[in-house]
Amino acid sequence: MMRSIREADELEHLQELLRTHLPESLKIYGSLFSVLNGNPFGVEVLVDSWPNFGVVMTRPLTVPSAWDPFTNSYSFFMRDASKVSAVMEHIEWTRPFEVQTMQDSFATDLTKEASRRDVTIQTSLLRTYWQEKQDEANERNLKSQVTPEISCLSPANAPLVDASWSFGGSTSSLRYVSLCLGSLPSSCAVDSEGNPVSWVLCDHYCAMRVLYTVPNHRRFGLGSKVALSLAKTLMMQGRPAYCHVEEENIASQLMFKSLGLEETSSRLLWVKSIVSMETDEASRLGH
Repeated sequence: MMRSIREADELEHLQELLRTHLPESLKIYGSLFSVLNGNPFGVEVLVDSWPNFGVVMTRPLTVPSAWDPFTNSYSFFMRDASKVSAVMEHIEWTRPFEVQTMQDSFATDLTKEASRRDVTIQTSLLRTYWQEKQDEANERNLKSQVTPEISCLSPANAPLVDASWSFGGSTSSLRYVSLCLGSLPSSCAVDSEGNPVSWVLCDHYCAMRVLYTVPNHRRFGLGSKVALSLAKTLMMQGRPAYCHVEEENIASQLMFKSLGLEETSSRLLWVKSIVSMETDEASRLGH
């Protein structure tokens, strides 16, 4: 059995323990900032024992009733690999879900468990870049270039952001983006009329995500500027500045390196259940 950690002092102590295991503990560590700040995403934190835990995981307090892998999201960090079965038992396998962890060695365990439960999953490994202290030299270099006004996004911008997101286009994705914009830091560059033309936001794991620049404003370094702005905001708040990049996305890898982020030896293991087209379409129509 795993027990729920809900008291602020215990959560803060857990965060300090996880800090000593960065970057492997980044997903849990990052999510605790939101949990301790009103828990807008309704995340539950579980440990197998306290305070000397072997495994800590996050899961939704309530399982979504409809197609919503964004809310039905899990993460874990293990100090004791023998506790992997406890994680498997606390995933709701009957609903669309995702699992994110920086311990990619558990890919085989998740794949075997999904097969045993007759659940089809997709597994990806992404490079991870992170930074704890701002590189002032890189910041000065970017600031020396022509810079548009840097602002932040609001929930009113959710439809615009969701439409540009490769995972967007559904009722649940729009709801998730709106919640992120209403409760977490973001950064955007705006044109002369105040319209966002480049942006990046944080997901509920405190990872920088959904970096996008509208086509006619590309090749001016706007993506670097908004990413730098958000990274600086995160570090000023004591949060980690980190992101995940696909193996083939060389341009983004080079960009984040130029901002001073370092690649970790740990890759993100991202597991997603495969949803039928019929279920996906029902969600897009709001059913």
